[in-house]
Amino acid sequence: PKHIETLRQAVAKGRECFSTFASHLHTMIGATEEELYRVTKDIFSQHGAQELSFDPIVALNANAAKPHARPSDEKCHKGDLLLVDAGIKYQGYCSDRTRVIEVGSGADFTLTQHFSNPEHQKVYDIVLKAHDEAIRLARPGMKGKEVDAIARGFIKEAGYEKFFVHSLGHGVGLEIHELPLISQKSEMVLQEGMVFTIEPGIYLPQAFGVRIEDMVVMCHDGVEVL
Repeated sequence: PKHIETLRQAVAKGRECFSTFASHLHTMIGATEEELYRVTKDIFSQHGAQELSFDPIVALNANAAKPHARPSDEKCHKGDLLLVDAGIKYQGYCSDRTRVIEVGSGADFTLTQHFSNPEHQKVYDIVLKAHDEAIRLARPGMKGKEVDAIARGFIKEAGYEKFFVHSLGHGVGLEIHELPLISQKSEMVLQEGMVFTIEPGIYLPQAFGVRIEDMVVMCHDGVEVL
């Protein structure tokens, strides 16, 4: 369907913005979160030429432990953990993606990340596995709560259940938050053609937080990452 293709293009354009931001990051050591946020906004809006699907979240270290962090005047240093949640609108349709990276690592915002802090790495790997498992096992006909339980169960097994404080995902389309809801209580049956996010997270107060988010579309035999 046409709207799925448009969403796919929105996601692709959003992904390009992430890469552009990653290539700027090494020049911004010592910048504040507020400055990183402004640069993110500028890149994602193509300097004002395109609309954002929501106000980006750009959070360092302990601020990343707040799921809806606002930018502060904390400065970024090499080795810091940086979480970026951002998206654009393309032909009216929204994109939504979250990535975590180590400042100064020179990496792009891909799923494979290497952190010099072992605790960052440990938590990142757990969240990534929860994200991957939910994507691997989701099927049409499952309820939202069953998909949520896949990722939540993995995080629980790792001992971090109480630090995963929100739903696994939400629908995305013309609005940034739509149905279906992928939550612990959602009885909504997931059907072919539905587009939603998979975004597990672990938030350790006063320390750091990790969230990894991708948009997926439900196909006849499972989900495809857009």
